[in-house]
Amino acid sequence: MLKFIGLGSAFNTKRANTSAYIRKEDSMILIDCGGTTFHRLVELKLLDGLKQLNIIITHTHPDHVGSLGDLVFYAYYVLNIIPKIHFPKADWMKTLLKYMGVKPDMFEMVNALEVSVPCEGIDFKKLRFIPVPHSSALPAFGFLYVIADKQYFYSGDSSGIPESVMNDLKSQKLEAIYQDTCGLDYDGNVHLSINKLCEIVPQELRKKVNCIHHDSFLDLDEVMALGFTVPEVE
Repeated sequence: MLKFIGLGSAFNTKRANTSAYIRKEDSMILIDCGGTTFHRLVELKLLDGLKQLNIIITHTHPDHVGSLGDLVFYAYYVLNIIPKIHFPKADWMKTLLKYMGVKPDMFEMVNALEVSVPCEGIDFKKLRFIPVPHSSALPAFGFLYVIADKQYFYSGDSSGIPESVMNDLKSQKLEAIYQDTCGLDYDGNVHLSINKLCEIVPQELRKKVNCIHHDSFLDLDEVMALGFTVPEVE
């Protein structure tokens, strides 16, 4: 199961930037690394003793990569490890890190839509990125992954749920999904409102939908009353 160190959208500072992880012994898989994430990782001592680090990035908005440079520096200089960064647009990511002052030998770039994520002690495999609708200014991805022989979907930031993902959810191929959910509902919103989520997901499947990336207008009591799940934050 994913553990979350933040569940907020870019402007919801009370909930910190949305980021999740799996850690077992000295190996970690981290999903996104927004502006508040590195601070939270250090505060929670989640980097202590780490020997292997895989970072999955969904897109390059600041609330998803804002402290990625800090984390790579820390891994390189303090932990003495080379983190692997998984993102399907390698040139895009390398350029971003270059302008953060991160040298190419400080990280390993994994550029593939589908890849295994070898991480000792963590049964995480079959990572497959799926393009999702978000901002026209940059590429954004969700991804499917398998852990302990169960398949999940993580949306990243998205104004919808891919049809193939909904089909897998309805046919019981997915154990659960983690879906960007906000309170604001207006034409052109690049995030998925709780109102639209209710239209998309039938009542009987809502328990499998974990609402993440909350804006400050989202009523979490209402979200749970509607049958959806809200993950806990570390």
